[in-house]
This record gives sequence, structure tokens and C-alpha cells, in this order.
Amino acid sequence: MILSRKMRAYSGTSLDFEFLTYDSKQQLPAAASAIEGGISVQREAYWSYCGSVLSTDPDDFPASLYEWQTATLSGSILPILSPLLNFVNDFISERGLDNYWITLRATTATYEYDKTRWHTDDMFFSAGSGGLLSRVSATNKRHLDLQTDWKICATLLGPSTLFIPSRHQPHARKIQFAAKKKNSKDHLCTSIRCAGCATAADAVRDDLAANLSVFGSEQAKKGECAVFRIGQESGAVHSEPQMSCGGRIFVNIVPGKREELCSLVSKWGMDFPRSWWISPSVSHLSTKP
Repeated sequence: MILSRKMRAYSGTSLDFEFLTYDSKQQLPAAASAIEGGISVQREAYWSYCGSVLSTDPDDFPASLYEWQTATLSGSILPILSPLLNFVNDFISERGLDNYWITLRATTATYEYDKTRWHTDDMFFSAGSGGLLSRVSATNKRHLDLQTDWKICATLLGPSTLFIPSRHQPHARKIQFAAKKKNSKDHLCTSIRCAGCATAADAVRDDLAANLSVFGSEQAKKGECAVFRIGQESGAVHSEPQMSCGGRIFVNIVPGKREELCSLVSKWGMDFPRSWWISPSVSHLSTKP
């Protein structure tokens, strides 16, 4: 497998993903129990920030983070978020990056993910990125050496993301491609929420849930984050875990250059930097840092 410059700089290996420790204290049984018992998800909501790396000084966080925290959680997220941010800030800085798009997603217990949803993530800054049925095109390939082709995720509360074991990743991607090809039908999309696309996506998920289960899965431990490849051709195949036993706080971090991120948010008419939070049960609030 040929590595891009960015991924070689990240790991120096041919792994599609890697679990890295960002807080060894969380791996102690007593600390893990304290985290699980010290905070809970009261309602579903997500918070996003796009800009330069965040300082972990409590006075420097965007006000929107505290608004989201108050509306969503039973306590402060900073004790479990700050160690991750310290690690990520150093990690991406060593690779010549100092901006990112970070999202904290809090969800309550649900049976929605009892069936795995295996997928690879699209290249974040590619103009052609388009969801579950998208494929890498010649246009997308032009961007591969112009952007970061990896991302970081971690779970602060609840179960971690599932990954197909590294030795099975190439085969899993072939199965994914075949499932998309079999279930993708030419049709006219009549709305943003196209029924035809949704039906095809459900069929792909069903195929992958059945055909990839034989490979097993791996998960990051408490205090570990996952650094993994993105893109349809070499991205790590992964899935949300079962989340029926309690709330979950998931962190998604996409590093990038300032110009890339600024251009991205400007497409939605937003200034840079920007932070905002949204909850289905709370009025939409959006604020600048």
C-alpha cells in the first residue's frame, strides 16, 4: 500500500488506523469509573468549532461550548476534554498544522446502531465528497496531496468507534465498493432527502453488516484516540458502536490548513473562526468565538 506524505508523517507504518494514548490516567479502573459516574448526557446536541487550535485555559474556550455544556450535560466536560485537546494540539502541530474542525456530539441511549454501519469517511475538503454512495473520482484525486488525508476521533463517554482489524481493511474496502456498485441505481434525485438514495444506502448498510461481521472489530480503550485514514480508496472502514446502554460523547477532529477551513465555512456564509451548537430540543444558537 502506497502511503501519502501526510500519513507517512503521521505514523511511518502501513496501518489504516492506529490507537494512541492521550491520557494514561483514564486507563486506571478507578479513573474510568469516576468518569462514567461523574457526567451524563441529558439531551442530544452537538457543538462545533472551526478555527485555530484551542487553548485549554477555561477562560479561553468559546462561550458556545459552555452554553452547549449547560444545555446538554450534567456536569463539566473540561476534565475529560482538556487532556485530549492538549494531545491533539501537539500532534497536529508536529505535522505542520494549527487549525481544525472539531465536533463534540452528545447522544442519549438508542437502539439505532444495534446493526453496524460500516463505512469509510470522505475526503473532508474535496468538492466531490458526497456521503455513503460516493466514490473517488479523478477530480477528487487532484486534492489528495493538497489536504490532510487523516482525521482523529475519540469517545469521552460511552463505547468507542468500531474498526475492522487492519489486516482485513483492504478486503473490507473491496466488499464496500462491490456493495455500493450493486445497490447504486441511476435515478433522478427529486429532493435533498432523496428516497432513492436512502433506499440504496440502507441496502449497502445491510450488505456490509452481514458480510463484514466475520472480520471482527477493534476499539480504542479509555484515554485513547483513533487516528485514521479517510477517503474512499484507502480510508479505514469503521462503524458507530452499539449505544443502547447509555449516553455517549464523541469527538471528531479534522485537521487542516487555515485556507482550507476558511474556504469551507465560507460556503455556508459563516465567518472564520466560528463556533456553534445545535440541539433538536433547544433553540438553535450560533456564536463566534
